[in-house]
Parts: sequence; C-alpha cells; structure tokens
Amino acid sequence: MLVISCHADTGFEFHSLSHEGDCYKGHLDNFVGVYAVMKAYFSGQLNNEHTRIELTYDEEVDMAGACEVLSTLNEDDVVLVVDVTATPTEKDLVIEKCKDEKMQRFLTEALGDLSYDLYEDCPDPVSCFDETDIYSQLCRFCCFIGVPCIGGDYNDGPVYCTKESVEALAMAICRLSEYYPKFGQD
Repeated sequence: MLVISCHADTGFEFHSLSHEGDCYKGHLDNFVGVYAVMKAYFSGQLNNEHTRIELTYDEEVDMAGACEVLSTLNEDDVVLVVDVTATPTEKDLVIEKCKDEKMQRFLTEALGDLSYDLYEDCPDPVSCFDETDIYSQLCRFCCFIGVPCIGGDYNDGPVYCTKESVEALAMAICRLSEYYPKFGQD
C-alpha cells in the first residue's frame, strides 16, 4: 500500500492566506500540504486500489494521528509524509529522510523530470522531527516530501511558497500513485 500522510490540524487558531504574484503567503504549516494532497485526490488520477490518504492530527503535540495510522500499517507499506520545509532550494519540491536506495530509485523513476532535491537526512533548519520519525519505526520505505517555504519559521507565522510547488507536489503524488505497482519489481 502507498500511504500519503499529511497532518491537518490547525491548533484551533485563525489563519489567513494571501496571493502575492506567483506565491501564497500565510500560515502554511500544513494547510498547503493538505491543499496539494486534496488537489491530487480530486484530480481523479490516484490509483485507489493501492493508494491511501491519511490526514492526521496532533502533529504539533504528540503525533497521535501518525501513531494511530502506524498501528494500521505493514512493514512493506510505502509511506510519504507531506508537509512544508524550510530547506533552502531552488527546486519545486524537497524530499528528505530518504535513506533507502530502493525508495530513492522508486522516487527518481516515478518523478522523472519534476524539479526536486533528494536528501538522505533532514537539512530543514526549522524542524527535523516529523511523522516520518513515527512511520520509520515500522516501515523501511518511508520519506518526507515537502513544499519549500521561505520567509521565516513556518511554525511561527506567515511564510511564502510558490504556487508552482503546490502544483508539483500534487503531480508528484499522482505520479507516485500511478508508478506504485512497479515498486518492488526489481
């Protein structure tokens, strides 16, 4: 199973968003991740036979939603954690915490010409702990895929991301879903 995990909690606070040219500006953690996942979901391009979307809760507290999802997974499941990142890049997407060579091949083959950086570790200067740390306790094939944000601490206030990055993330999710049946055939 390909599991797309994205935290969707708001902390019961008001958040605003503005469109500034080719960018979104606002509290993007993790509204923008949810938006990209929902764009992929409503595109009709996901293979529902093997792709599961999980919108989780309590990411900022104790990862309770991710822990709940973890209890339903198998060790061979592939988990993609969708969120924001402050990792410096000129690319549309950043893939972090991807140590497994088989997982790296899967991503590289499926994503093709999409614009992304891929890291084995987590170079995000704002936060290095996320749901990936929960899922990787069981699932070997797990990584983080994020929308790059600039302009400060995405946990603390408004930051920017490009609209192009959101579109690229939705497309990446669709491509990974489509390509998933080939995972493990090498």
